[in-house]
Amino acid sequence: MRFKKRYVLVFVDGFNDVDGFSKAVFSILDRFDQFLAIRARVKVIPELTVKTKNGLLGVISVSNEQVQHVIFLLSMFSKFYKANLLTIRNSGNLKRIKLEEKTYGTTG
Repeated sequence: MRFKKRYVLVFVDGFNDVDGFSKAVFSILDRFDQFLAIRARVKVIPELTVKTKNGLLGVISVSNEQVQHVIFLLSMFSKFYKANLLTIRNSGNLKRIKLEEKTYGTTG
């Protein structure tokens, strides 16, 4: 059976590299729910991450069943890091997320 995925477009200020952002995402999820990252099949997609002058615009892939729980836990990002995470868009289609990136003027 194929698991449905959701893609979450997030903006984070205070991070300049994808590896640091990815480690921070998994650290937050593991801190509150130890196996949530495994259950939700969380993956930061580095190919779609764009560096801006203020921060990082990234895409996170999450299982459809756990997407609300993951977004809630990521909202506590600023309590543990000197960075703010803003969820811009939640979509089941990667093409929509790419169009939303272009809307914000960060690609190109």
